[in-house]
Amino acid sequence: MDKCDIIIPVYNAPDYTKMCVYTLFKNTEEKTINKVYLLNDNSNQATHDLLENLAKKYGDKIVLIHNKENLGFIKNVNQGMKLCESEYVLLLNTDCFIGKNTIEKLISHMKQNKKIGLICPLCSNAANLTLPMFPGFNYMMMDKLLDKKFKGINFDACTVVGNCLMISKECIKKVGLFDEIYGMGYGDETDYQFKAMKKGFQAKVAIDCYVFHKAEMSFNTTNQTRNERLEKNRKIFFDRWGDDYYQLLAEYEKNDPIEYVKSNLTEKDKEIHYDFMFVMEGIGNGVGGASIIFNLVNYLSILGLNIGILNLRGGNYHGIMNFNVLTAEDIDKVHAKFLISTIFRSVFFTRKLAEKLDAQMIYFSQGYEFLFENGKFYGEVESSFKLADYVITISDYLKNQYQKMFGIDAIKIENGIDTDQLIGKRISQERKQITMVIRPEALKACCIMVDIVKHITLNFENLDINLIINDDSYSLGVNNNPTINIHQYKGPIPSTKMAEILKSTDILIDTSMSEGFGLVPLEAMASGAVPIVANAFGNLAYCKNEKNCIVINEINNTECYIQALKKLLDDEALLKKYQKEAIKTAQNFDFDNVIEKYYQVLTGISNHQYEKIEQNITLKEVEKISNYAYSDQQFKDEITMCKKVVSKANEESLPRKKQSRLQKLYIILKEFIKVNLYLLKLLIRTIIKNDFEI
Repeated sequence: MDKCDIIIPVYNAPDYTKMCVYTLFKNTEEKTINKVYLLNDNSNQATHDLLENLAKKYGDKIVLIHNKENLGFIKNVNQGMKLCESEYVLLLNTDCFIGKNTIEKLISHMKQNKKIGLICPLCSNAANLTLPMFPGFNYMMMDKLLDKKFKGINFDACTVVGNCLMISKECIKKVGLFDEIYGMGYGDETDYQFKAMKKGFQAKVAIDCYVFHKAEMSFNTTNQTRNERLEKNRKIFFDRWGDDYYQLLAEYEKNDPIEYVKSNLTEKDKEIHYDFMFVMEGIGNGVGGASIIFNLVNYLSILGLNIGILNLRGGNYHGIMNFNVLTAEDIDKVHAKFLISTIFRSVFFTRKLAEKLDAQMIYFSQGYEFLFENGKFYGEVESSFKLADYVITISDYLKNQYQKMFGIDAIKIENGIDTDQLIGKRISQERKQITMVIRPEALKACCIMVDIVKHITLNFENLDINLIINDDSYSLGVNNNPTINIHQYKGPIPSTKMAEILKSTDILIDTSMSEGFGLVPLEAMASGAVPIVANAFGNLAYCKNEKNCIVINEINNTECYIQALKKLLDDEALLKKYQKEAIKTAQNFDFDNVIEKYYQVLTGISNHQYEKIEQNITLKEVEKISNYAYSDQQFKDEITMCKKVVSKANEESLPRKKQSRLQKLYIILKEFIKVNLYLLKLLIRTIIKNDFEI
């Protein structure tokens, strides 16, 4: 039986490491994997915790090694190669996500040609083997396409790429380990390739495999340091192999695998055919909302769904994205079976787009939207539910509400959290840590939150308050208490930083009045913090009063929060009891299990295992809906407007042309004239009105 050992050197980047290991196990046959060597090169505590959790989750398949000092990339890889016993060894970077049966396909190439000693796939980011993802494609769609068009085909490599590189055990025996003269890396795998070729082995590129590679997530260096290392290593390599390399390069350029792939793919091959497409008004890095949807698309694509996001009005998202986002400019290129609307404002556009694409519409409701923006859009929200073919929601609270209001049997999938990153060693602090997230939406009741901060400074001593503030305009009360430290963080913050803060938190306070589910208190629980939360309905899915948290029913009464805080701070045994129970509760909401549920539901909808909603719409409701429904012209106008927004954003993101000295002088002169004309107008008004206060 063909077995492969996988070497994954790890240095920080826990979020990428988590997804890397997830893709490895999801996209590889269990019988193929012998051992996965997670080699922790003295990473931070967050990464250490993640690796420990992954070792527990995947069991005997994982061999976890914590280096006491930072060995550097090459020494770490060599350590792994000494441990490997299987016939095939795969080197895999933490920021590299493999496709379906990548390992099996690479093994197949090697078995077909016994002379192959090294082989790698094509990649989204890999120097001379880069094939960029097509618009709207996720990396798994790219992998499916290459597998379909180029099954079993490989090319000679000019330089193999080490982010996902398979080496035969026979090659390792004859060539040895990587040369440690290359230090932290760059050029080491190519040096190894040329040594292997001198021993009679071939180095190949498999063009029926595709992997995602972010690049540079595992090196904790500046660009300058990287460039210096690159130049140094280039010299070492070319002093050794310059003549051989240029000879091979000349042959490679005649038979370039990237050019071969591009020339053999048609425009039809690049057409976007989605099973599911989320339609979003815009994207950003806020807590929940967009980040949840991006995470769903990342993981559902790994599970094999052709899924993507249409982003109508732009915005930036800085988390992991193993797919390309579409904009309004791409609408004419899309084919989709199901469109998923994510908030009431986008439902009416999505409904019209669904008609154009002959698709069905799913309403993904993450919150009780009737109350959004102080209930100003109640009628619009109500109308939006009348247009859905299916409704998916995230808690019993929301499911029951929609049943009562509309007779809709919504499909419930409870939210989940990345327990692998959140559960771990607590960051010990001398003083108790209180954390709060201040978000500007009225429903989050941040007016109560800032009042609580003031009351803490008046009623307690020797505490640290961590405030994550998503709105710069908030002005806090004066802190006259020298024993209370208030640490402010400009939000939204990355998930890795949030996990770090929560692991040092003893008590989280959340005053939100309405939550469909609520992630922050649950994330706090996983990190070992005890939430004091308002009774926000949806968070009662996991918040059990006086068991793993304290639930406040008088949600607008600051004194209730202060009394709950005092109760926990005065009773250390009670606090620890709740902390222990909180961690236990959070483990039931592991995202890896939740994403499987999403996959089952969406494929079930696609396979007609769920009944479409039969809407009973009255004449008055038809009249109401007509106020918001898109006509053909309104739909065209909306797309035109969205295209302009995207186009303007693209123009603003381009580097500005360097201005000449004459242009700069012209701008200064123009502004000088404008200012003096304004002052002259004021002077004339003063004289005419005889009003010298002007």
